Amino acid sequence: LKEVPLAITAFDSDTIAATGIASLGDVADLTPGLSFFNAFGDVLPVPVIRGVVPTDIFGQNNAAVFVDGVYVAGREGLNFDLVDVQRIEVVKGPQSALYGRTAFSGAINYVSKRPSAEFESKLILEAGNAGKLKGSVLLSGPLVGETLRYRVAALYDAFDGSYPNALPAGNNIGGFRKRSFQLALNWTPV
Repeated sequence: LKEVPLAITAFDSDTIAATGIASLGDVADLTPGLSFFNAFGDVLPVPVIRGVVPTDIFGQNNAAVFVDGVYVAGREGLNFDLVDVQRIEVVKGPQSALYGRTAFSGAINYVSKRPSAEFESKLILEAGNAGKLKGSVLLSGPLVGETLRYRVAALYDAFDGSYPNALPAGNNIGGFRKRSFQLALNWTPV
């Protein structure tokens, strides 16, 4: 990062855990020049870098989001819960030459953790009022000697909502159910 003449904010796995970053909104709260809002709940997420907003709110964003180098094309996938992330990079723009036309104002890059050589496991459970339940599990290690390694992570996050809703009965306002699953294999044939 010291050698690249770009404005970059990066978070490593220790910083992500220490600050409790769990979504793109949390990344925006800790990144100068990045803001994030959902115009209609989780349906229309809009990341804004350096104040460059999209001219058509229903069109393409001006900030591109990537997961392990793969562009997240749909808006539904922008505000996913982070399960097992090694690093988050926010590259402030313009970055169209490097990341494509949707990265006019910049790019947000999530880098997942790779499978480990030693067995690793982690279980986190949270519970609260109003049906709040969150749990995640991680398993990683060798699968076939030193040639094949795996990493599996899963997350479930649910909340019944804060405000009663008369129509339809039983679905409170502000509630959600989120599920995430990741699988990574690392094969070294030689």
